[in-house]
Amino acid sequence: MAQLVYRVVSACGALGYGYPRESMEKALEGRIDAIVSDAGSMDAGPYYLGTGTEYFEREAVKADWRHMVEAARKTGAPVILGSSGMAGGDRNLAWMLDVAKVVFAELGVKDAKVAVIGAELDPEIVIAELRAGRLRPTGVGPELDEAALRESVIVGQMGIHPILTALEAGAQYVICGRSCDIALFAADMIRRGIDAGLAYHVGHVLECGALACDPGSPSDCLVAEIYDDGSAVFVAPNPDRRCTPYSIAAHSLYEESHPQLQFYPEGILAMEKTEFFARDGRAAGIRGSRFVRSGKPWPWSIKLEGARRLGGRKVSLLRLDPADVAKLPESVLVYGRNGVQPRPVAGDETELGLIVETTSKTEEGAVLLASLLTHYLIHYGYPGRKATAGNIAYPLSPNLVSFGREDGSFGAVVPSGTRDPVFFANYAKIKAAVLRIISDQFPDALANATWTIHEAGAGNPVALVRTIDRDPKALATRHAAEVAAVTALAPAQEGSLVGLDAPDAYEWSLYHLLQNEAVIKDTMFPITWYAATGADWTEQGTTRPVYGDIGETGYAGSLDDRALSLIADVAPDGPVHATTPLLDMAVVIRSKDAGINRLTFDVIFTSAENYEAALRSNAFCARAVAGTLGLPAERIVGTFFVDSCDAIKISVDRPNISASPDEHDVFGAQQQSAIERMSVPIHAEALAMASAF
Repeated sequence: MAQLVYRVVSACGALGYGYPRESMEKALEGRIDAIVSDAGSMDAGPYYLGTGTEYFEREAVKADWRHMVEAARKTGAPVILGSSGMAGGDRNLAWMLDVAKVVFAELGVKDAKVAVIGAELDPEIVIAELRAGRLRPTGVGPELDEAALRESVIVGQMGIHPILTALEAGAQYVICGRSCDIALFAADMIRRGIDAGLAYHVGHVLECGALACDPGSPSDCLVAEIYDDGSAVFVAPNPDRRCTPYSIAAHSLYEESHPQLQFYPEGILAMEKTEFFARDGRAAGIRGSRFVRSGKPWPWSIKLEGARRLGGRKVSLLRLDPADVAKLPESVLVYGRNGVQPRPVAGDETELGLIVETTSKTEEGAVLLASLLTHYLIHYGYPGRKATAGNIAYPLSPNLVSFGREDGSFGAVVPSGTRDPVFFANYAKIKAAVLRIISDQFPDALANATWTIHEAGAGNPVALVRTIDRDPKALATRHAAEVAAVTALAPAQEGSLVGLDAPDAYEWSLYHLLQNEAVIKDTMFPITWYAATGADWTEQGTTRPVYGDIGETGYAGSLDDRALSLIADVAPDGPVHATTPLLDMAVVIRSKDAGINRLTFDVIFTSAENYEAALRSNAFCARAVAGTLGLPAERIVGTFFVDSCDAIKISVDRPNISASPDEHDVFGAQQQSAIERMSVPIHAEALAMASAF
């Protein structure tokens, strides 16, 4: 019988999402070797790196961190936190350290050994690499410019070695700047001698907390148990969730542009031969994943991210007469027409804009309630949900605009929208559930502010006008002129919000691989040591990470992410017997950013029969998908079959860099409508094949 050798808990999908304290307490009932959480992402846009600010509310981050520290004190297990303060720059990291010190003081933590690992990089070093031609693109854009880089805040995603080095030296708390989220989990497992392929795959499943469960949520804990037979089993401590082979395999696709190959600083995770299995009705596992140490650019390639300020931003939300919308050029974003995607709605397609607006006596009260409403609206899981990456699309980063009202009160507004027909059918229940959650968990938020959700559509459209300029006077003049150009064609109606000062606009200036091993090993990711008692942290010195080779060589499988598991363009045999709406064939149809320059779609089918019928229809080859999405063929990165969970993955180059000034959907979570509306031709051959299952 296989013996348990390692057990790790993932607290949640990102520090600040929140998680039930009961889930953590249940997880602690068994052996615990590490307590880990990612604390950030680049998904929300470049603003947070550029400004050094946090995406989540301070009190939410503090509460999550407090529970992790309490768990560590009970178990003696190390705590690992990555991408601190959301973006992992030096200012983000300093913000998180301030929170950590407050919690240590409140809990009376004494004589703790803390390792703090920085991830920021001097722009001049990056410019030297650019001049030497040593920066490798990760896809289409952003275009590199020396002046823009010089204005940027730049970080690198650290791999396992800085974290492993800190743990090996006895760190009880490892608090990192920008990190590869998988590395946070894999580092300690590899340090303990666990196979790298298993460690990296376990890390990928754990990095979003309980999102890999059924039902899934990033606001809950997930536990992984590692056994000496080379397997890992995932267990949800919350009894309302379970892990299945299907849920674990499906999550293995999440936010990745290829279903079987994932690229990390030290090498490549290959999942072509991974086996997914059930241990019982609530736990499922994996075995057989491989980690390959390949040639250049792997290993020792670090993904760099850079953000720079574009200027101040003004926005207006103009309520319009539906009869006037046709007069406006398609470049104008109008909820009810083209708010969620640049492509206007077509045929029987519907678009719903959700304009969340709050009012309070204080700015803090208005912002808090608007933040809670939008957070739960995007993440709330409901029966039959297919777009599991997010319910609504935000065009702004940050998504919220706060402002003063003429009567002296304060307001906050968040524009968003969706084209998801499943969301439409459940919207009333979703809204009621969101309000119940806020009422139960944050009663003061509802007591201190009022709210409304303006539901914009073809019958009551709302235009979003946004202007960016570095000169404040020019910004005001340009925005007034742009609003006037719209209202000359479509006069603004009562309830419009005009000339709001939004947070400054930032752009991604860098998303490339650094391949200079000397810079990686000798300059990046310094480890600073502290002896911590309460809020008194005494610096003990700085050390460098220790590097070593990870993974196997001589791998015989394919590592070509443009060819492995590619769906061939093959005409189907036999006549069309029927057509079936894809919504009736799939349990998940989701889109999501895979980095800042790619978008990925996952279609996970309800049965092997439906999956086989879809593959044999030839509706999912790259040529056919380009037609469905209305994209040039060269924008299709690939369409891939995934037998392990009866899924099809589609990856495309993004039409713009995420969170650009013309953005419609920062997270890329609501771009699947053309896929949702597909009808799949069912051929006679596919029917015969299905009968054999």
